[in-house]
Amino acid sequence: MPDRLKLSVGYQLPDADRFADVVTEYAADIDEVYFPWRGTASGRGVSIADDSEQSQMMSELAEIRAAGVRLNMLWNGNCYGGDAISSALEQRVVDAVREMSERIGLDAVTTASPFIAQRIKRAFPALDVRASVNMGVRTLTAMKCLGNAFDSYYAHRGLNRFPERLKNLHAWCAANGKRLYLLANSGCIDACPAHVFHDNLVAHEAEAACSPSPWNGFSGVCWSYYADPANRVSLLADSTWLRPEEIDRYAGLTDGIKLATRVHRDPARVIAAYARRSFDGNMLSLCEPDFSALAYLDNTRFSDDWLTRFGELPEAERIDFCEKELKNVQI
Repeated sequence: MPDRLKLSVGYQLPDADRFADVVTEYAADIDEVYFPWRGTASGRGVSIADDSEQSQMMSELAEIRAAGVRLNMLWNGNCYGGDAISSALEQRVVDAVREMSERIGLDAVTTASPFIAQRIKRAFPALDVRASVNMGVRTLTAMKCLGNAFDSYYAHRGLNRFPERLKNLHAWCAANGKRLYLLANSGCIDACPAHVFHDNLVAHEAEAACSPSPWNGFSGVCWSYYADPANRVSLLADSTWLRPEEIDRYAGLTDGIKLATRVHRDPARVIAAYARRSFDGNMLSLCEPDFSALAYLDNTRFSDDWLTRFGELPEAERIDFCEKELKNVQI
């Protein structure tokens, strides 16, 4: 029987259920919780805005760590502007890591910045420093180029459905004392042309909100693309998500599964589905971003071998294959 992979889930300030309660319920299946820091841009903007929110988060993180779950601090903003390689940024990061380590404990830091990674590794050599999924690591060369400042990596989303490519990366990591992780529920289009723009905008959303704009926000080019029924097959062919039922097939190819839950409207549902390895509902509703308003893909109707066949088919044949699968699952 294959090993059961554990989950990494993103902290979200409680709206109804306390996040610590959700994590405690599924603690046997959760390896770590990743979280941002007060007033700091990350891969989901500034989600901890003030001292009261920071206090709430710290209280819950203390409970979570007491339950035996590791903690992973985020410094994964795609841009830090003029401070990107500054002593001021280094001091902010080091101070935050030290405060967290001393007050509650800290096991890992995830960043999209080689500068931040290097400075953290210099100040805290025992911490696991992880390359953010936003770095787009997809090759051995990419991992080697990042040097000794990184101990682990999130693989590029686009590799999720190609086990043979992941096999080589994971084998190198295992041989070199590193670890490899996958993000299972991204709703983003693979190779999105607006990905860098969007990540940079998210990093500066607090500043952008203070400036007049003809746009009412930016949710990504994918929304208008998927809204056209002619492009609906892309929900299968150009996505990277893995179904809850599929993730244990990746034992031996990854060291853990990350779930995007920091801004999802129902993080408890996402965590429960992947912890149970089963979901009866719209697969799109488990993703972040969530496109379930545009289509309903019945997770129970997928062919047992659909993922295997997708990864084995030549690229030219995948659209036809996905068109047939879409007819099976869309209701």
